[in-house]
Amino acid sequence: MGEMTRDIYYKLPEKLRSKLKIPLGQLVKGPLPKPYFDSLKKFKSAPYLITVGDVVTENVIRLGIKPNVAIYDHKTERKVYNPEVNSNAVILTANNPPATITKALLNAIKKSIELAKRGKEVHIKICGEEDLAAIPAVIYAPVGSLVIYGQPKEGIVLINVTPETKLRFAKLLREMEVVTDGD
Repeated sequence: MGEMTRDIYYKLPEKLRSKLKIPLGQLVKGPLPKPYFDSLKKFKSAPYLITVGDVVTENVIRLGIKPNVAIYDHKTERKVYNPEVNSNAVILTANNPPATITKALLNAIKKSIELAKRGKEVHIKICGEEDLAAIPAVIYAPVGSLVIYGQPKEGIVLINVTPETKLRFAKLLREMEVVTDGD
């Protein structure tokens, strides 16, 4: 048998936790579904729309908008949740434990963006948690894309993907702890 391939993943260190509680983009406040209606124009004009989270994905779809890439984990605020996301999307799956970004998640996001560029709609179902998926989504999304995630009890956060935001998010990823399975 050959060498065992080691799985590398990024773990959220304590010192970064508070930083990530602050919205990483523009916070659109209000009780649901108000922030979605307020942002409708932006959703429609984005060349690529990426939703992170069950409730966000479901609400965008309810508006009649199909995200190019949707990332969700069948949970909301740690409770089981089954979003209504009936679609003919290509389904990718990835394991991603809480407070981590795994190689599987990175690969799934990278692949989903390639498929989206070819006109496919892609849903990534996470086994674990998608709480940090906005970071790689911004890193891999084409400039001009819009990444949306929910800010619990406040509203939704819109991140316009620009060269600057890509750099900022790549720096966030670099600040995470790199863990190799088996260490």
